[in-house]
Amino acid sequence: MVPSLPPEFGPSSPRRWALLAGAYAFGCGAVTARLLSDVLRVFVEVIGLPPSFPVPLLAAPALLVGSAVWWLVVERNATYTYPAGVAFGTLTALVTGLVWTAWFVVVWSVDLLAAGPTPLLVGLVLALTAVAGALIGPPILFLRRRSRERSDAAATANSL
Repeated sequence: MVPSLPPEFGPSSPRRWALLAGAYAFGCGAVTARLLSDVLRVFVEVIGLPPSFPVPLLAAPALLVGSAVWWLVVERNATYTYPAGVAFGTLTALVTGLVWTAWFVVVWSVDLLAAGPTPLLVGLVLALTAVAGALIGPPILFLRRRSRERSDAAATANSL
């Protein structure tokens, strides 16, 4: 006998989808970090992360941030629209970028963050991150909408 999931983690459960969205955001962040690993290697060294394992570490905040943002933007109000998906991706990417910016400040201080071209670089990275985030949000929202439609259809079919 296969154990069943509790109802709060069923196929269309908001909790389950929040966790899936966090895992999805982590996966997208890990793929992006892997693709940009040559460029990010400098950042990894500057903020003191171990250079042998940077990709999962750079994407790690997206796991928690993605779950929280999905819950706040999509599930809490049952807003299953594509603009909500774009908002999820954009906010997840920006908050994750701000987490790493805050870590940079902890390691190096605000003075270095404000020195020279650093603010321009941070702004550019956050802007590009926001664009990438906007692109990752709609696919998971599409899956969420499909999941919800299937569960609604199953309930309707069973009630006939």
